[in-house]
Amino acid sequence: MKILLLPLLALLSCGKDSSYVYHSKTVSELTFSETHSVIGESGAVDIVWVIDNSGSMAVIQNEVIANTEKFMREFRLNRSLDWKMGLLSTAQSEAPYIGFRDVLDRTSADPIALFQGAVGRLGTSGDSTERSFTPVMNKLREFPGFLRPNAHLVTIFVTDEYEQSNVTARSFLDDMYRHKNGRKQLVKVYAALHAKDFGCQTSYGNQVEYANSVFEAAITETKGKVYSTCTNDFGVELANLGNEIVAAISSPVILLSRRPVASTISVNYKGAFLPGGPKTEGGFWVYDPDANGVRFHDMDFVDFNERFVKIDFDIDLGQDTTKL
Repeated sequence: MKILLLPLLALLSCGKDSSYVYHSKTVSELTFSETHSVIGESGAVDIVWVIDNSGSMAVIQNEVIANTEKFMREFRLNRSLDWKMGLLSTAQSEAPYIGFRDVLDRTSADPIALFQGAVGRLGTSGDSTERSFTPVMNKLREFPGFLRPNAHLVTIFVTDEYEQSNVTARSFLDDMYRHKNGRKQLVKVYAALHAKDFGCQTSYGNQVEYANSVFEAAITETKGKVYSTCTNDFGVELANLGNEIVAAISSPVILLSRRPVASTISVNYKGAFLPGGPKTEGGFWVYDPDANGVRFHDMDFVDFNERFVKIDFDIDLGQDTTKL
């Protein structure tokens, strides 16, 4: 045994740099604690509608107007959701129709009527070149006050044509991500399309196909959804769209600054431990690895006199790329 130890002792005492020796980190160095406001953090959404106002869109616009109440039903019922909306057309040179110079949000006296009136003003005399991406990119730069720093950014495209901005889905999404300081999880893209591959019929030849389109690329990357404008009840589709947005936003997620070992996450509110897991099993939250955040099922546990929740966890050194 001594013979085996001597070479090792000599090696360690020969004066060479010992940086090659593995040093294990203590548990305290691996444990992380964060305090977040659970009220108003990622519970807000800024929605930009882009509705085609070319000559073939009258029927679809009227369907949007007729079913606005179904779309906004959950927005009005969910009092904790802090939402605002703006409406643009596919005519690049046109001013916003509502929500950018003026306000359309949860404080508006009659948001349904305001939105319906704005859609009604779109008309069908817009540009024959229907651009969906560039109006959003241009108007968000022109009206920087529309977006709120910590709010989700949702875009909804309603059209029967291909996207004709000559902008790739990658360029569009990168522009949206910049508005959110790189927090990709705050960006979602939805569309209601009169698409050929959805079985929709038109009398013209340049009808959009969803498959392999820039709409599909943007929706897939942001985990949004696409809806058909030619179903028997487009109102149901609009209601589903509204419900989808509300469900995604009203299940608040607290974004963590480090990648945790999921099994070590502990959530405390007002000095009490909040168990994780499905709501049906008594859980208050689940860990969302895509967002790297703690996602609450609802906000029913919140006392609005106390804003802060404390989250403790061990850092996953195999996944976390932030320097200790």
